[in-house]
Amino acid sequence: MKIALVSFYLMESTIPLAKYLSLSGNQIDLYSLLPYGDQNTFVYNFLGNPQRNGFVDARTSRTAIGENLNSYLLGLKLKIFIYPDRWFQKLFLEDFIYAYKLAKYVKKEKYDMIHIIHFSKRFWLFFFLFLPKKKIIQTLHEVTSHEEKTSFLDASRLKWLIKNSTPIIFHSNISKMRFLEFRKTVTTKKIIENNLTMIRFGLFETYQCFSDHAFKTKPNGKINILNFGRIVPSKGIHFLIEAVKILQDQYPIHLIIAGNGTPYFEFNNVNSYDFINRFISNEEIVSLIESCDIVVLPYTSASQSGIPMTVYNFNKPIIASDIAGFKEVIDNLNTGILVEDTNVLSLASAIEILLSNTELRNKMSNNIKNKYSEGEFSWPFIADKTFSFYQTHQVN
Repeated sequence: MKIALVSFYLMESTIPLAKYLSLSGNQIDLYSLLPYGDQNTFVYNFLGNPQRNGFVDARTSRTAIGENLNSYLLGLKLKIFIYPDRWFQKLFLEDFIYAYKLAKYVKKEKYDMIHIIHFSKRFWLFFFLFLPKKKIIQTLHEVTSHEEKTSFLDASRLKWLIKNSTPIIFHSNISKMRFLEFRKTVTTKKIIENNLTMIRFGLFETYQCFSDHAFKTKPNGKINILNFGRIVPSKGIHFLIEAVKILQDQYPIHLIIAGNGTPYFEFNNVNSYDFINRFISNEEIVSLIESCDIVVLPYTSASQSGIPMTVYNFNKPIIASDIAGFKEVIDNLNTGILVEDTNVLSLASAIEILLSNTELRNKMSNNIKNKYSEGEFSWPFIADKTFSFYQTHQVN
């Protein structure tokens, strides 16, 4: 089958999917869509040379992803496309023009299936408009925001998918449930059962390509507790800080908070910490994970998160809130510990369990190594299930 994977960001999970679909004998073209104003993110580095709107030439694309990732891709065709975004190019017409150009190119390739992964702003709506509807599969990474609200733009996208009866892949049961709840507010039309499916994503193997560049940052004699990712209030970092204050006189804790965003917390009376408040490169993410002892994610809301599938690459245990997005991927007391969200004492107690028990941390590391290399979280299984979904909806 000739397949176009069109991904708006989320290349950490899309690149492994493309690779394993290709290993099954499919012809895969991987399209990576980046907004004009945010190009040097995730797996890309254009070396301070911003690219124009439209396709990036093949040589520049290969350089931008680096030697290790090129080797991982095993010769897959990667097509990077820069599209206008509302902050840097405000003309509404430009979105329309570049969406048409990309859709025209994709249609010309005569794919058997066009799999759109995630979507971004109004550009997606135009792009979708110009494509053959019966050949589209959509992956919804998030149905609602972390605050479980549906914005006007989110609602517009969801209504469009419902109107066109687009087959949809979700990565968590809670995301699928939220979509079904939203759908009830839009139509009473009976749903086609095989139009929706839940398929996990596996370990974000692309981060292993950056491990060679990692440098150790662990302070001597300290136990590193790490929280990383975009800084927003729903991440619950203020609860982690309070939990560390409870434990720091008993244990040699070094707290690391790393990520871009506006701080909504303070480190008053925290004995030892680093706050890296900026965009974190892949090399730095790998370094931080490899150097930490525990990753703590005290979120107040999430339908899913890519952080566990990043952290588990390196067999590190996770302490996280007992909410839907984490309950589906963290095996309590086997690969991590789930705690009541917003409860600082419960969070501190869970951290203490792992701080005081090196043997348990090592056992969890071994469990992680075994659990995510097979079954529903393994990429061969995910690729097979995804391909079966394609076959169900293939149109001649």
